[in-house]
Amino acid sequence: MTFGQKQTDPTSPMHWRGDMQADYMYPNGVAGDKFFKHLMQRDTFLATKCDKCKKVLFPPRMYCEDCFEEILESNWIEVPSTGTVRLFTIATLNAHGEKMQEPKIVALIDIDQTNGALLGIIRSNDITKDFSGKKVKAILRPKDNREGTLKDILYFEEI
Repeated sequence: MTFGQKQTDPTSPMHWRGDMQADYMYPNGVAGDKFFKHLMQRDTFLATKCDKCKKVLFPPRMYCEDCFEEILESNWIEVPSTGTVRLFTIATLNAHGEKMQEPKIVALIDIDQTNGALLGIIRSNDITKDFSGKKVKAILRPKDNREGTLKDILYFEEI
């Protein structure tokens, strides 16, 4: 089709047959970089505290998302790698829609001493259990095997 021709097939511009390379890079940013460097060395998490609204932000941020206040270097705090399950679901299919060998418990976990949460996998022998409101702790890779990514958090277990 040339520039002057009218498009009459509404599906034509929406479909691409074949492979298309799509490289991308998602940087951690300053706050993410500091969080992951800390996680490589310690078994705790980092958060930031806003002086203006007093919220403890997790994951840490350079600016408060509620009042737009800049977070000072002195307001970085260490918080435990524990939390409370806000909600959870049982995943039986993987990201490709294929049945997994073992179901996984995927949970949104409110991190202790913060106003933030983190998605994580809960490892348990009883997948029929109600995990809502249960206390959990992060199980991390051994320090010498950590990469400075979310994959360093292997799973969470009930405490």
